[in-house]
Amino acid sequence: MCRLLGMLAQSPVNAYKYLVKDPCSLFNQSQANPERLQSDGWGIGFYRNGEPRIYKSEKPVYSENKRFSSLAEAIRSTILIAHVRHASNPKGLPRQSLIALENTQPFTYKNYVFAHNGIINIPDEVAETLGPWKQKIKGVNDSEVYFWFIVKEMEEGKSLSEAIKCFKDTLNDLWQENFSRHSDKKAPCIGLNLLFSEGERLYAYCDYDKQETEKSYCYKDQDEFQMCYLHYPRKLIVASEKTNLEDRWRPLESNQLLTGQVRDGKVEITLQRI
Repeated sequence: MCRLLGMLAQSPVNAYKYLVKDPCSLFNQSQANPERLQSDGWGIGFYRNGEPRIYKSEKPVYSENKRFSSLAEAIRSTILIAHVRHASNPKGLPRQSLIALENTQPFTYKNYVFAHNGIINIPDEVAETLGPWKQKIKGVNDSEVYFWFIVKEMEEGKSLSEAIKCFKDTLNDLWQENFSRHSDKKAPCIGLNLLFSEGERLYAYCDYDKQETEKSYCYKDQDEFQMCYLHYPRKLIVASEKTNLEDRWRPLESNQLLTGQVRDGKVEITLQRI
């Protein structure tokens, strides 16, 4: 599965420690499990003067050490979302069609930046619910369908929490209608973990089946899909798994949405269940 890292800060800083330097940094996570190398692309999204900027590559992040490290050190922003990819393939497509820049995350539209860890097992069925937004899909990554569904709902006036709930309800309804056509799959999805920003807040949503998960890659002390976070007065870090053992990481439970925002010069967080 893919790995995620997000940062929200009171003032522009870099995330080099968590992206590269730490023993279980995002970069090191990409190689921590030899059976699940994050070899299918990477991306870093951030904001400059209020506008989203994205650097992406379809190559393995561990083959582009210098480029990734240089970017991690150079990028200074109040919000950052990074992703390393282990490609999912619910459609059973040839591998060569999966590895392309348009399939690499984070995805972006207007001021939205989004990254997902998991698998949407019925992406074609979900795509048919998008209406005109279906034309926005550029690649074959099932995560992109999740992204455009969230964008569609938010552009129609829903909050992110409402959009996620609508996606889950729609996904479950579609599964009930179509599961007989997918006898090789047990559920409509495997993990709905996401990082999201609209340029002012950082959101992290954790959603996975605790019965269908392995252990985290580096320290093997949490579920593979159980996200965690660090919260300080001036900084919030969210990760697929802790990047070190010295900081006081807190777990995100399944079905929890964390929202971080800067208010009166301090980073504040709220947690809600969806």
